[in-house]
Amino acid sequence: MAECSAVATQGPATGIESSGGLDGGDGGMRILTKVAYAAPTVGLAALGLPLLIYLPDYYGTVVGLPLGLVGTAFLVARLADIAVDPVVGILTDRTRCRFGRFRLWLAIGTPLLMLSVQYLYMPPPDAGFLHLALGLAGTYTAWSLCFVSHLGWGGTLSGDYDERNSVFAWWQTLFLVGGLVVTALPLLPALRSAPQQVLPAMGWFVLLSLPLGVGAALILVPEHAGSRRRTPGRRDYLSLLGQAGVIRLLAADFLSSAAIYAGGAMFFFYYGTFHGLDRVQTATLLFAVKVGAMLGTYVWSRMGSRLEKHRAMTLAFGGLALMYLVVHLVPWTTLPTGMVILGGFGLFLSADPILVRSMMADLADERRLATGADQMGTLASLLSVSDKLAAAVGPALALTALSAAGFDARAASVPQTPQALLVLAIAAIWVPMAAHMTSAFLVWLHPLTAARQQSVQSELAVLE
Repeated sequence: MAECSAVATQGPATGIESSGGLDGGDGGMRILTKVAYAAPTVGLAALGLPLLIYLPDYYGTVVGLPLGLVGTAFLVARLADIAVDPVVGILTDRTRCRFGRFRLWLAIGTPLLMLSVQYLYMPPPDAGFLHLALGLAGTYTAWSLCFVSHLGWGGTLSGDYDERNSVFAWWQTLFLVGGLVVTALPLLPALRSAPQQVLPAMGWFVLLSLPLGVGAALILVPEHAGSRRRTPGRRDYLSLLGQAGVIRLLAADFLSSAAIYAGGAMFFFYYGTFHGLDRVQTATLLFAVKVGAMLGTYVWSRMGSRLEKHRAMTLAFGGLALMYLVVHLVPWTTLPTGMVILGGFGLFLSADPILVRSMMADLADERRLATGADQMGTLASLLSVSDKLAAAVGPALALTALSAAGFDARAASVPQTPQALLVLAIAAIWVPMAAHMTSAFLVWLHPLTAARQQSVQSELAVLE
């Protein structure tokens, strides 16, 4: 029986001290290990699309709740969810357990998430506002518990500068797979004829894929933790928020993510207005973006090793800024040409989830060497908070500006006003381009090079 606690004890941590099967014959991690670690992301990714698109529609049309109440429930739950992530990060940093601190909280969060999904995605006919509010609260809280602990665990699997890129590349690949599968479910013939069953079907996909993925990770992937790890105190958390490298990386991630989320909110409006595409054609372009992102997982994993992470990330952010110009200024008249261009755009999108997370894990090692406190969980939670804030702020600002400019989303065949067209171009192209250029500048200043990270690992090896 593993002994676990989450108290502020000093001294060496109890953990799995050897790689325990993480290494392959060449000294690197085995592919099976990386795939098994990434397996839970299939189920975690499958939660995103239903929560954003299908759940509000389902509770408003099938269940019959007033849309105002549905919107209120989502707003309150989302704001509370952002506050949960740092708590989860602190919990993982303060946990001592032979089973593994991240593995423990992932194991605890998974059944809670499954119960919440079953409750939320398969409501009884008489479900009301309280049912929706409780279901959202449970789902978001459990999802944060699983997501933050799983992301933090990935940062500890290897201290190797290049291997971390590969770990998060597999994370991103299976995350994209989960998103693609759940996106395709509504296209199945059985669900086309029964759209009210789409949300429950998505729930069942999560209920099947999540425990299988988590089970594979817990069984096949041990958690490696060094012995030089004291419990972080209040001063550690305050000083963490003042660390220049951490702040720059979070700012770059937030700006980039907010730009991507804002562009996503403008996607159908922009291509329908400026390129005259219908919703099916625009959805085809969106599929091309996802295919490009899938290919990009390999590209940026390799580029991060060849160029160093901060240089590769600078190239990726700069490439995204350039692709906005290509999309807007290069004339194209056929859908296949648009798919090639949007596929190239998608190619750059996978760099942030891979390289920024890998860079943040490197910063956690440098901080552990300097202070003796392991704050990998907290840093993972800050990345999660950055993403959630960007998802809330980016689309809200873009849609508000579009509405204020008089853009009519229903006027597909009626010309928009010049002011509305200008604001649409600003929100979909020019502001996201500027955000990515700023992000490129911020990561170029990242202080932790490959040589410095190798030195940090060597010093940690001596101490541990």
